[in-house]
Amino acid sequence: MEAVTTRETAHALLDRYPDEELDDIVAFLACRRAADGTDLSAKGILARHGERPLTPQELEQFMAEYGPHMGPPDGEG
Repeated sequence: MEAVTTRETAHALLDRYPDEELDDIVAFLACRRAADGTDLSAKGILARHGERPLTPQELEQFMAEYGPHMGPPDGEG
């Protein structure tokens, strides 16, 4: 079995989309990196600021404190 590079995988995925959608896809992918090469993805932002996902205990504590305030206002939804 031959290894497939990331570039080859990307080309294979892009080949599945019609040409009229490619400009939107390229624009979306381009906005994931700043001009200076900074990763603008959520994962990159978290890493730059030393953040990490909440542990299950931290999430439970957060939801207990703030969860009741996170619903739609005035019974909407």
